[in-house]
Amino acid sequence: MSIFDGYRREERKRTEPGDYRVSIVGVEEKESQAGNPMLVVAIQPNGSDIRINHYIVKNEYFNRNLTDLFDSFGIEEGNYETLSWIGAVGGAKLREDKDGYLKVQYFLSPEKQDKLPPWEGDLPERQKIHSVSGSFEELTEEDLPF
Repeated sequence: MSIFDGYRREERKRTEPGDYRVSIVGVEEKESQAGNPMLVVAIQPNGSDIRINHYIVKNEYFNRNLTDLFDSFGIEEGNYETLSWIGAVGGAKLREDKDGYLKVQYFLSPEKQDKLPPWEGDLPERQKIHSVSGSFEELTEEDLPF
């Protein structure tokens, strides 16, 4: 028995550059190569299994870029709980970079999204963040069971 038994050619569906409905599938806070804080927002085009990382760096364009993200995905102004962004659906213009990888050229406004085809399949569900309320008691060494 060989590892190649049963192999058959299978092509991957290619996502072409263009306008797409996209969902946020991940958000991380990282540091850019220049040492600036940045958000890495992973998006997934509808009907595709690829993830595209989009970088929003804390620089002179930060406010404008974050506003575009908020507007496109319907994220409430001032919502900085990045986990709650996961599952949000918006729109993006995708282009190929010089190496042939898809990148976000810009996020589409809600008005431009109206011209896109409807979401195919199950609509992603936004993450819900539950806040912890109340107070915590300070533990002493005598309170610990070990």
